[in-house]
Amino acid sequence: MKKIILLASVIIVGIFLYGLTTQNDQIDASPELITVPPLVTDEEEVTIWMVTDIHYLSPLYFDDGEAFGKMQATSAGKDLANMPAIMEALVWQVAKEQPDLLIVSGDLTFNGEYQSMVELTDYFKQIEAIGTQVAVMPGNHDIHSGWARKFEGDQMTVVDQVTPADFQDLFADYGYDLAVFKDPNSLSYIFEPKAGYPILMVDTNAYPEEKSSKAPVAEGKIRPQTYEWLDRYFQMVEGEKEEIYLVGHHPLLNHSGNEGSRLVMEEADQAIDYFMNHHIKTAFAGHIHAQNISQLLTANQPFYEIVTGALSIFPNAIGQIRLSNEELAYDRLTLDVEGWANETAQIQDELLNYSETSYQIFKEDGELLALQQMFEEQWYDESYAEAVMDYVGQMNVRYFSGEDYVEDDAEIAAYIQHDGYRVIQENSNNFLKRYSQQLLKDTNLNDLSIVIPH
Repeated sequence: MKKIILLASVIIVGIFLYGLTTQNDQIDASPELITVPPLVTDEEEVTIWMVTDIHYLSPLYFDDGEAFGKMQATSAGKDLANMPAIMEALVWQVAKEQPDLLIVSGDLTFNGEYQSMVELTDYFKQIEAIGTQVAVMPGNHDIHSGWARKFEGDQMTVVDQVTPADFQDLFADYGYDLAVFKDPNSLSYIFEPKAGYPILMVDTNAYPEEKSSKAPVAEGKIRPQTYEWLDRYFQMVEGEKEEIYLVGHHPLLNHSGNEGSRLVMEEADQAIDYFMNHHIKTAFAGHIHAQNISQLLTANQPFYEIVTGALSIFPNAIGQIRLSNEELAYDRLTLDVEGWANETAQIQDELLNYSETSYQIFKEDGELLALQQMFEEQWYDESYAEAVMDYVGQMNVRYFSGEDYVEDDAEIAAYIQHDGYRVIQENSNNFLKRYSQQLLKDTNLNDLSIVIPH
């Protein structure tokens, strides 16, 4: 009888331990540093392109029906229907300009659809065939998302989600193959595209442990086990590296004023202290969809964070990083969908004139926001609604494009004189008033380019 009880206990404990370790066992991890040749030597400059928040949705998962129309109208200005064209244009532009590396810093998919990720691997395969390496990491929409859906007619149906192990398996050749060190407790990894200049790809997402029926978790946090993994790395390379850079999906700094605090990673102050103590002064992020560069001034050194705007919205941003032994130079580029459309003989006007197409989609999203807020704040009036919508639409485009940096208040005089701005100040005591003032100017740093000396 005792043997039976003992055997049962062993089985129960075994099942319990299996439940704790199954997910991590399926994630490939490197307990020690492994040797992977860098893309360029320590004497060469490396050119890196960074895109984020692609939010790709497989064309197999939507049609021109009512369900997709409603989703498109509430998708925060994303051009979901044209994402295949945007990805084709990205492949074309990579072939034309030949960067050494493309980093995708999360939210690859609309809502974590397995099929969407499968199709993205096809685009990345084309990019690597050109000679540009690809390194990806997940965003909060990519793993165990209960919103993974197919839109057909007037119906939405649940489709396959992506697990952490699925993600690493699908993208095994797109970043994880470059890794010199992998985290066994998350999808984080470290690689070194230029000798002496490693990049920490830190998984900041708080996705559920199991497949979910709920919305993606917007908040982010670095796991305690990931900090322990980073500690081991820093101990192994202490004093050996010239500069170390951080890439995460969630920002550590507040790039969006009063309305942006909820988008910052949880315990961000602790994370900044941790990375600065390890001599990291430059980070890259996504998540907020807006183009922005900010700095935190401390007694010892500044901490910079660069957020490239979402590829899925106007102006379809690409962050270009040129990394040399002397400096890191960043410039925001834009995806040339029109150039691709003309060269590949596309016939749709919306693609041949894509700058205007993308602009109008995003401006109209801002106008809809203004309309909804006027009703919610209970001061809508037809006589001035159009002016308010036009103002918020224009300013939303300007802000998310990173065009809102000003050095002199004279530069914003025309915006203050806009009828829509005046009406908002007179009628709103809530979100629209705060937001309209926030949209006026960014005085921190130029959001389109920066040079950071080593």
